[in-house]
Amino acid sequence: MKPSKKGKGLRIQTGDLKGKLIPSPVTQEGKSNFTPAIMKKSFFDILESLQLQGRLNFTDAAFLDLFAGSGQMGIEALSRGFAEAIFLELAWDRFESLKGVLTKIPHEHSVFRKDAFRFYTGFAEARTHKVFFIDPPYSFWEKKEAKIKAMVEDIVVQESGAALIAVQSPVALDWEGFESRPFGRNVLNVRALV
Repeated sequence: MKPSKKGKGLRIQTGDLKGKLIPSPVTQEGKSNFTPAIMKKSFFDILESLQLQGRLNFTDAAFLDLFAGSGQMGIEALSRGFAEAIFLELAWDRFESLKGVLTKIPHEHSVFRKDAFRFYTGFAEARTHKVFFIDPPYSFWEKKEAKIKAMVEDIVVQESGAALIAVQSPVALDWEGFESRPFGRNVLNVRALV
């Protein structure tokens, strides 16, 4: 998603927070990789389709935004009716920025300064379904693809309530059960488990 031209930040696309500006997070070395608006729309279209089919109930689902950065995906999920969102962000400056943004969001959420590679399960146990959005920095892919894949495989095994796993990456992933959708230099890789 591109920063808003009216103000420095990202905008929520739809739901009860539609139009809300999320400040752009602090970027490391001037690099940023926001989820493009068209990719975000496509991702939430997939989730809404699952909801229409009765396979996913937003009002009893948790959205886990791993490597949260700005938190735009988790906040968008809350805006669209998810029961709660869990945000994991390890970088101190991004975590503090996200914590500040979330104090103004009137929905159930938790934000943790934790390494998503180590702490990605065990959240929102009371929820029927969980949607995982995994968007590690693109600089991780060259050396850590195997680690990202192992984390995803463990989520499939460990999280009985996992409804869908989405991985944003710079390349299409040929991982079992994943469908890839390219959007310019970004690829949305999705595996539905319901």
